Amino acid sequence: TVCSIEPRAQTNIRNVEAQWITQSYKEDERPFFDTGLRGEGQVVAISDTGIDQNNCYFWDSTTQASLLFNPDARKVAQYIPYVNDDDYIYGHGTHVAGTVAGKRAVKGDIESNGAADGLAPHARIAFLDIGGPLGGMRIPSFDRVMSTGRPHAKIHTASWGSDFNSYTLETRAFDQYMFDEDDFLLLVAAGNTGDNNRLNTVGTPATGKNMLSVGSHNNGGNSAPKNSPGVDYVSGFSSRGPTKDGRMKPDLLAPGNYVLSAGARPGEVGECDPEDGSLPRLGLKKEGLNYMAGTSMSSPAAAGVAALVRQYFTDGYYPSGTMTESDKMENPSGALIKAVLMNGAQQVRGVDNTFIGITSSKLYDENQGYGRVSLADSLFLPGSTNVQLKVFDREVVMDGNKKTYTLNIVKSEECNYQNLSVTLVWMDPASLPFCQSCLLNDLDLSLARGGDEFHPNGRRNADRLNNAERVIVGASDGDEFTISVKAHNLIGPKQKYALVATGCFKGTEEIRREPTGSSSNGGSTANGDVPLTPGDSSPTPSEGRGYPSPEQ
Repeated sequence: TVCSIEPRAQTNIRNVEAQWITQSYKEDERPFFDTGLRGEGQVVAISDTGIDQNNCYFWDSTTQASLLFNPDARKVAQYIPYVNDDDYIYGHGTHVAGTVAGKRAVKGDIESNGAADGLAPHARIAFLDIGGPLGGMRIPSFDRVMSTGRPHAKIHTASWGSDFNSYTLETRAFDQYMFDEDDFLLLVAAGNTGDNNRLNTVGTPATGKNMLSVGSHNNGGNSAPKNSPGVDYVSGFSSRGPTKDGRMKPDLLAPGNYVLSAGARPGEVGECDPEDGSLPRLGLKKEGLNYMAGTSMSSPAAAGVAALVRQYFTDGYYPSGTMTESDKMENPSGALIKAVLMNGAQQVRGVDNTFIGITSSKLYDENQGYGRVSLADSLFLPGSTNVQLKVFDREVVMDGNKKTYTLNIVKSEECNYQNLSVTLVWMDPASLPFCQSCLLNDLDLSLARGGDEFHPNGRRNADRLNNAERVIVGASDGDEFTISVKAHNLIGPKQKYALVATGCFKGTEEIRREPTGSSSNGGSTANGDVPLTPGDSSPTPSEGRGYPSPEQ
């Protein structure tokens, strides 16, 4: 029986500056690295053209990565040679992997700070090689892609896809995997065909509901061109939304224009930063370093940040902002990691179009989505970040019911943040290919203060399209907010979700109210007030090419 027929679109290939931009937005300040959050204990899966494992940012002089996962590897814990076991000269995959988690070790053993260290330099990599000698890509079965690094890898970044703007069988498979495997998050490059403000250019699989579709904003510091208007602008090439059915894409932005990372030189051993201390000129390559640009660079940058967010929870930094053994969260959900990243993302000013100049952009539009990644506005570190944090993971709401949470705003010397930001994320079941209305389980987020009600994503009423919803509202000392999560319409009896709030809070005195008929476990009802506590963890093969990089 033939259930569906669709065209097969061509698949295309879609750091140091990015570290401070995503962590503090203050040049050369990296508070998360300073406090010990560098990706320790995290594994990020990558599918791309290959890694030159002899480049000093991956080199392990004691062992070579293989099919078997090695938790003791210095950098590459697994390498699956689906196409081959290396990258091409200054290849795409080596650059992508270096952006996620590259860490310099000049002799392959003792690590030191390098010019191209990744966003999560102490994380490990599980790699699926899907690239040929000239950069062409051959994508294996969906199961083969998703099994990379599992169960150790909870994050996967894919800097490849097509320019097809619809919801396809491939997209459906990714969405269903994240619905079933709730500890997993996929990040996908949005694409590089947004020049001249071309809409509907985000392509599969970045058109999915559950993955993070990552666009590009300009880089800064020494990685900014002379005429750049600055970091707070969408890169002109970055693909634009919405999807065919009207959903918001990209979800957020990360640095992707002129990113310095590891450069592959197959046949050499230990290629590294130039010995004369000089870096390659902007957009060029030199010895073991390489500049590239594209959303292929922004997706791995965001994946590295996601690894730091996950480590924040697994190492027990929540809620105090300092490592506490008793606060370790064993297995945070992918929805929680996604919600934290989207909740703290910050608005950029406009779009830096190459040929038509600067054009306007605002939050939740087809250019920037929720804005640029900002850890300083996402997680709490005492004395170092802008916000305090409350999270609720793997919450459950029954169809037709509502959960409410009350938060009290208290300003202090430790926190004087002007807003309350609340984000709801849930992993939606997979839809049918070419769906015209792809959202299946529709939850509603709203905030109330006194007689005022606030709706998400810049809307005046409920969002009926997206499975991520955010409300940002100005908050004064003494304000009391009621957060509501309502199951407006589900295809099943219940839906799990993650809820994240940032602002200035009163501590442990918040309450959670659950009306009759709503319960966390789908069993007995709960009446009255209960203490508010943080949540815890209780396609066929194809031939193609990756997204062309706009700047090689």
